[in-house]
Amino acid sequence: MIPRTRNILVIVIVVILVIAGIGVYFLLKKSVPTCNSSERTYICIDQAETPDSLDPDVTFTTPGWAAVQQVYQGLVNYNGSSVTTFAGVLAQNWTVSENPATNISSYTFTLRSGVTFSNGDPYNAYVQWYSLYRSLLLIQGPQFILEQNFYSTNFDPSSPLSYYSNNSTLQPANTTLANDLNSWDFDSPSPSEVSMMGEPNQSFQVLGPLLIRLNLGYGYLASNYTYFLASLSAPNSYAVDPDYVSSHGGVLVGSVTTDPLADYTLGTGPYVLNSYSPGGGGGYTLTPNSKYWGATPFVAEPWNVNLAPANTSVQVIFQDAVDVTTNDLESGSAQEASYAYTGPSTINELMGHSNVVVQPLPLIYGATSGSWWIYLNASVKPFNNLSVREAIAHAINYQQIISQAFGGYASQWVGPVPPGYPYNNNVTAQDPYEQYNLKLAYQEMADSPCANGACASIDSNYMYLNQGTDWATATQFIAADLKAINITINPVGVGLNGIYQEQAYDPGSNGQPGQCASATGENGGPFPIGQEFYTSDYISPDDWTQNDAVSSGSANVCMAGYSNQTVDNDTYLAASNSTPSVLTGYYANMTQLLYNNYSEIWLVVPTSFAVYSSNLHGFVQNPMASAEPFAIGFNTQWLS
Repeated sequence: MIPRTRNILVIVIVVILVIAGIGVYFLLKKSVPTCNSSERTYICIDQAETPDSLDPDVTFTTPGWAAVQQVYQGLVNYNGSSVTTFAGVLAQNWTVSENPATNISSYTFTLRSGVTFSNGDPYNAYVQWYSLYRSLLLIQGPQFILEQNFYSTNFDPSSPLSYYSNNSTLQPANTTLANDLNSWDFDSPSPSEVSMMGEPNQSFQVLGPLLIRLNLGYGYLASNYTYFLASLSAPNSYAVDPDYVSSHGGVLVGSVTTDPLADYTLGTGPYVLNSYSPGGGGGYTLTPNSKYWGATPFVAEPWNVNLAPANTSVQVIFQDAVDVTTNDLESGSAQEASYAYTGPSTINELMGHSNVVVQPLPLIYGATSGSWWIYLNASVKPFNNLSVREAIAHAINYQQIISQAFGGYASQWVGPVPPGYPYNNNVTAQDPYEQYNLKLAYQEMADSPCANGACASIDSNYMYLNQGTDWATATQFIAADLKAINITINPVGVGLNGIYQEQAYDPGSNGQPGQCASATGENGGPFPIGQEFYTSDYISPDDWTQNDAVSSGSANVCMAGYSNQTVDNDTYLAASNSTPSVLTGYYANMTQLLYNNYSEIWLVVPTSFAVYSSNLHGFVQNPMASAEPFAIGFNTQWLS
């Protein structure tokens, strides 16, 4: 089973947002004014990064996800700050059944009645069917989250499509499906259209106007999926308005050349997005949706923060100067801030102000936001020797990096599953695998071809993140640690966009072989050794192993190059299994095999913080994933 390599979301090390938001109407291109510190009608937020798109089926970055989750709604979302339980949003409730012929599950969702988009267009099971298939057809990156379990349809119950269908069958079926999405009336479909949406043996099956069944097993997992509800909480499962999309260009297979939702939003949630100006100095404004459908259900479910109507308007300003953001928080010009990156000095400064709350978040939030390691390309000398790689693992003083580079605001971790996640093996951080042991490092070097300084003249470019001072300081320590065992690295600072470029693979064409960017001179490379990270799309262990363990993950394709068939098999077997004892065995085995290879040297998980004004109330942690698991459920907040 070979899923495609994932796009990695933008990393946020110190954050302040906690997601629960939903909602938005439309978008007018105009400048967004700077917040007035004396005004109490808006919650003002400084944000360093800008969205890649406002289309929930397209966006795959931190600021994009943070925006659309204030705008659109899905069937379910995390239940408050719980990382394991879920609450209905557009769905009133759901049941799970199993097909006795395949032992694969189906989830049947009963939808809430009376739900509308902010322009008054109705939401129903036909609209949800449309939205899910649109997400798959666009093929813009985040569709892989659905493709784990679902695929396109040919409306043929005797020979349905799946991830493993032949392209010659898939392409005409996709064309037909796109034409259907663009021409059917999903407010009031014809009997024949209802019949086709109700065909069995397809991924999404309409059973009634307010009843939809999602049948697992058609995606690349070809099985059940333990973390299905978590994956369904991601933005690319959210409902979009078919009427609006169809009247503004419609659905194009594998393309968003004309995307009506790229910078115009129309959702079912408590907010209307009524201004948007991309780029530095711009931003967007969210105002409460006066026609929001969820006020009545929220009375019956006051615990369900996903349903709460909006209290206060929100104004997001795009600006990336750390000193300006910090001053805005301290002066009260901003009530919250989303830093692209900030270090201990900024946190310590903010902690000294009585009007600013600086709240360390549980370790799982930092792990989701970004867990970091060093990759060693095992095909390049001197890293092609196992003893050298093991020596490097023991030569690094991890606690020095945590205490001096991060000011204590970080934790050591061991992969491939980070701390706080189900089935992580971070208890093994106490064993010799990733502990600083210079004596053992010397011994391993003596047993290698690099004994007696034989490799000291090899100067390997080392890629590190050059945002803030934390990683620059950590890299200085790493360079000195490796120098002690006669391994020489040349640190080259690269921005986040550069790290993304280094993860890319060019498959080649016209008979030319493919090549990884990290093997070229891009960004000052090649980089046979460097800093790597992942940010989770949602909280599940396989979301990590499909990146940093499996051979097709971006961490291995163009970084470490690690490939082990047992690890590949265990990754997908674990993703489709729900028996705790069996899962423990799979993840322990993957961990052991990765450790024994030492091509990925696990470093630290920086601590994440919520940072906001003391006059801001209604702050709710919500672990809905992405690089920014702490985006705010703005609808729950107000100012005093």
